[in-house]
Amino acid sequence: MFLKLFKHESHAAIRSVLPLLGGLLAAAALARGSIWLMGTTDSTAVKTITALLLMMFFFGCFVAVIATMILMMVRFKKSVYSDEGYLTHTLPIGLNTILLSHLLISFLSVVASFVAVYLGFQIVVLKVDSLETVSSFLRRVMNALDIETDSLLLQLVCVGALNILTWILMIWAAIAIGHSFDNGKTGKSILFFFVLYIGFQIVSSITLTLLPDDLDTVNLAASTILWYVSGEYLVTCIVNYFLTWLMTKKRLNLA
Repeated sequence: MFLKLFKHESHAAIRSVLPLLGGLLAAAALARGSIWLMGTTDSTAVKTITALLLMMFFFGCFVAVIATMILMMVRFKKSVYSDEGYLTHTLPIGLNTILLSHLLISFLSVVASFVAVYLGFQIVVLKVDSLETVSSFLRRVMNALDIETDSLLLQLVCVGALNILTWILMIWAAIAIGHSFDNGKTGKSILFFFVLYIGFQIVSSITLTLLPDDLDTVNLAASTILWYVSGEYLVTCIVNYFLTWLMTKKRLNLA
């Protein structure tokens, strides 16, 4: 049943996100073409168009990630907490299955938006014969700083993934709490998001003081900080997932 629900939600996500990410890559291709054309002429019009296309692309990078997150949150809210939720909650599956399928789809969609942004930059900025991956760039920087690369790159990937999950689940928890009320659900969801976010920042600032001061090497300092951030994100994910599950299970109000 999980696979059927995942398939249904993935189709909905693709219909929403694919045009957005396709548009971003199209903007990157147009900007790259305009840059090439600018190299063949001194036309002021071409330079102006190139500048506008680059501005459109860079703005589109920001919009693509944020819009993907918003689309996934709207889809989650619609599927679980709106009129469609009546159907969703009558399915012969547990709440955890519903939440995990949405979580996986949301996570993959946001990751896809970052991949699209990266590919867009590859198209616009770099030459085809000199593509450089993020991994190789980070390796060069770490080698320059005499930092052990392999383990820290793995930690960076974990931190990035947990950061995405933290944002998704924090928004989910706020939506779940907001929809436990009889009215003003959207406004209360926004309010509780800021409450959760501020609470997270306060706890993070306090626990940061627990880091040891005797981190003698760059490797040890970087690794310790990344492990700390990973643990912090993981605990936050668990807490927000539990809040989402609890409020949806015990206090769901679809009226």
